Amino acid sequence: MQKVAFFLNNPTMPDQDYSSILECNPGVGGSEYEFMLIPYLLEQRNNSIEPYLLINFNGKLPHKNIVSISNLDESCKYCIDNSINEIVVDIKSFDKSVLDRYGDNLSVMLWAHNNVSYPLLKLFHKLNYIKKIINCGREELDLYRDNLATLKSTYVYNIFPVKNKEYYLSKINNSESHNVVYMGSIIPAKGFHVLARAWKKVLKKVPDANLYIIGTGKLYNRTAVLGKYNIAEKDYEAYFMKYLTDSDGNLLPSVHFEGLLTEEKYDVLGSCKVGVPNPTGGTECLPITSIEMQLMGCSITTINHAAYLDTVYNHKYLYYRESQLSKYIIKRLFEKGDSYDDLFGYVINKFGVEGNIQRWEYIILNVNKEMLEPVSGYANQMKEFKDVLLRMKCAYPQLIILPPIERFYNFFRYRILKHIDKLFW
Repeated sequence: MQKVAFFLNNPTMPDQDYSSILECNPGVGGSEYEFMLIPYLLEQRNNSIEPYLLINFNGKLPHKNIVSISNLDESCKYCIDNSINEIVVDIKSFDKSVLDRYGDNLSVMLWAHNNVSYPLLKLFHKLNYIKKIINCGREELDLYRDNLATLKSTYVYNIFPVKNKEYYLSKINNSESHNVVYMGSIIPAKGFHVLARAWKKVLKKVPDANLYIIGTGKLYNRTAVLGKYNIAEKDYEAYFMKYLTDSDGNLLPSVHFEGLLTEEKYDVLGSCKVGVPNPTGGTECLPITSIEMQLMGCSITTINHAAYLDTVYNHKYLYYRESQLSKYIIKRLFEKGDSYDDLFGYVINKFGVEGNIQRWEYIILNVNKEMLEPVSGYANQMKEFKDVLLRMKCAYPQLIILPPIERFYNFFRYRILKHIDKLFW
């Protein structure tokens, strides 16, 4: 029996009931949800794997093996003391000073729920106890295809337990609506301000449009101090609310802040024709929000980004400049939406349980086996050339000094294109 621990590190999580994780996300961040979900799914199967969930918060969870710890150091100690020789750690919780002390007896798998910096990739390649870097998406992995850390890297799509099609269809009523929905944390990294800035432009062309916002500024930090509208952190709230209020500071009648919802969010999503997940793409690797939106029949528009190449069925409405958002929302509101049969088939085949939990099982049972994933089929950032560079670096180690191709793309997108885009707002 192979024992493996999953360290879920978020001490700000509230003391609540999380036992409904197979029904829906119980109102937590996407990475926290997956850290709850995967060990629970693994323990339901006949797979020679014994998973443990290590947590540093209080709450009711359905898992067989739940262990309360305080931090990464205690997690590693628990693993060593209980003959658990594999641990899955969110890349945000990586701490070399801690893991170095346990690396001789512990195989570490880093789960990349955020994009990984190149200095860290270089370090991960060198550390023998880092056995796997598990990306949430195939496109995320290919961003650093020309880095030697690719040799330790693989991917497993974030799993979304899909209900039967009739469940979703019974809640969808958006064919005639001009409703738009955003779902996610209301913090700068999740880009809600871009949608807020675009909203009055949408109203000029679609006066009966409505914007529904599912989320809160406290999704990832329950102790955050909110602004006067009680929506987001004070300074950030002041920045985006000027786009959503009238001259007297009153909220526009077309804007509806729904707060943090669990399963009832499907009623809101089902009434909306267009979904806008993080319109900047910042921090996204494989956003569950875009998957849920499509299950509820929403037609997606957002930025052309690796995370959305992996999670959005129709790439036609992925824009390159943030200032294009209002134009794309208007087009999606007036045009026929994507076929629901196509959306549902796309989600269940790509993000369903069976294929992805099998990938987890294979990785856990073969943690020391090298595996070079094939390049994905989507054209993005010269990935085929990156693959050639990777093989050249393996053959000629002196070539590792070459800068990553992604760095040039990021310079163009976040420096040059960002400045150009200001002219179009």
